[in-house]
Amino acid sequence: MKGMRTFLAIASLFLGLSTQAHASENDSTHRPKSFPVSGGRAVFVDFTEAHYQITYDLPQKTARVLAEIQFDALETGYPVFDSVTPPTSLELDGKNASASETATPDGATTLRVIRKLVEIGTHSLKIELPLTELVDFRMGGVKSAFWTSDLDERNFLERYLPSNFEFDQVKMDFTVRFNGLDKPQSIYTNGNIVKLDEETYKIDYPAHYTASSIFFHTTPEGSMEETRFTLKSIDGRVLPVTLYASKGSWIASLDRLKEKVTSVFRELEADYGAFPHPSVLVYQAGSGGMEYCGATMSDYGSVGHELFHSYFARGVMPANGNSGWLDEALASWRDSGYPTLSSLSGSSGMSSHPYYTRITDTAAYSFGARFMSLLDGMTRGKGGLKPFMRHMVATRALRPLFVEEFIEEMESFYQQSFLDSFKRYTYGSEDFNLPEAHNPHPKMSLDELRALL
Repeated sequence: MKGMRTFLAIASLFLGLSTQAHASENDSTHRPKSFPVSGGRAVFVDFTEAHYQITYDLPQKTARVLAEIQFDALETGYPVFDSVTPPTSLELDGKNASASETATPDGATTLRVIRKLVEIGTHSLKIELPLTELVDFRMGGVKSAFWTSDLDERNFLERYLPSNFEFDQVKMDFTVRFNGLDKPQSIYTNGNIVKLDEETYKIDYPAHYTASSIFFHTTPEGSMEETRFTLKSIDGRVLPVTLYASKGSWIASLDRLKEKVTSVFRELEADYGAFPHPSVLVYQAGSGGMEYCGATMSDYGSVGHELFHSYFARGVMPANGNSGWLDEALASWRDSGYPTLSSLSGSSGMSSHPYYTRITDTAAYSFGARFMSLLDGMTRGKGGLKPFMRHMVATRALRPLFVEEFIEEMESFYQQSFLDSFKRYTYGSEDFNLPEAHNPHPKMSLDELRALL
């Protein structure tokens, strides 16, 4: 038995190292190009590890973050990271440094450039900053969440913590401390939680997670209603499922939600194969909607859409803003019952926004869904689009990709050309307005999000 345990430990270590090596290779492929800044070039780096100490001080009603990040620089220059909140201190390779908020040359977004030159190789970064967004001290505890959105720029993990762009897959962990607790805290997340003591938790996240993958929500214990059960995947795994909602809320009951989640889970596994994540987590918020890896904050009517995103968005992942429309178009196509079209009017620029774009084109919900109907019609003689989608989950899950790679995969799978169709319908600039489509991810203000804490 000891020999078997040793073998399993070695195998697990090998798998983890292989996953990280694979992620690192994929990161270098999708790393945005550097751009000129005063004194040199701003260079995008590959985060390999990120350790976050998140401390909630209840007596003081303050929260802070200490991030310790290891990264590989693949070219000489000034390294890029992002944090909406300005750092209060920053060290690069053990020496004090500063970072300037800088706009990209195309004006598409803003990021932070460390004003210290690094050579090719491995480097360490330590950043401290206050945590102020979506933090509410009440009921002898704290309500806090790292909810994200792809409808406005800088609304992924960088809204709360120092992080990288969405292309980067990073082995992350949180050490969460609640200083001065009057009562226990509950933590809802899509990572592996270990309680270290009465006030401290360690959460480990998989190496394939990106800045849009993590679901994190903490509330005073007892402030939520919960239902926990398991679902058996078609690959034999038994997946833990957690559904929760605010106590006394008007939203659909958790029993009804359980039936819905179970039904959608079975549907998606039948269509696209085994669920790509080790657990399922749904916060029935009654409004809003956003997907994470195996998790979502959603209303009842959008649960199917959001869980679909565990296959496309947080399964087959976008590497940049110009590829973000793919999963929304596919999800909206599914929502409308997978219709088929033989022709399509109009065009869009969903794939051709400025290079550093970090948001998803909302045309995906309407025109994008209709374009997927057209692709289904173009491939109807070979089974339609769904067999290709299942193929993508089997071969490209948990890896970011560009639109161009999606096209290449389609052409290889069907042995026919689709490039001209993508150019016409997703790289064009013709103005064309379709009737407004339902958007399961409406923009929400901070006040609206804070009400859901």
